[in-house]
Amino acid sequence: MNVAYELKQKRAAFTDRLQQLERERGDIQELIRALDRVILSCGPDYQASALTGPEQGKRSQKANRSSSEVKAAMSGVNKRQAVLEVLGEAGEPISVTDCAAKFAAKLGIASEPANLSDIAHRLSAVLTQLTTAGRVRQSGQFDGRKVLWEVAT
Repeated sequence: MNVAYELKQKRAAFTDRLQQLERERGDIQELIRALDRVILSCGPDYQASALTGPEQGKRSQKANRSSSEVKAAMSGVNKRQAVLEVLGEAGEPISVTDCAAKFAAKLGIASEPANLSDIAHRLSAVLTQLTTAGRVRQSGQFDGRKVLWEVAT
């Protein structure tokens, strides 16, 4: 068996385990916050742990959840082919953000800002690969900083 393949499999297993632990951590923090609320109602002199304050972990848990959903939705997709299709269907140069929105619609992923940001980040790497392969090119900038992309002819 190929060593690189075995290492990739091991890395994937570690990544899955890490995501599982992050989900469990969020669930445990939520349970501790619930217990803190009940204890506080029984004894007003109780101080909740700083680790599990009411706002701690809510944002990161939501971001992790949306990132997991995006990863799951994109896992079986040929990203290079899908990006080429989106750019071709656009008919004009588009930004990574626009590409991400069209990509999300194509896969049926909710167009929430966190999802679109994650998709744009992932597609940026794909666009760089496609540029190196000569399949797409940058065609100027929008607002002086956002690069526009199009299919290379």
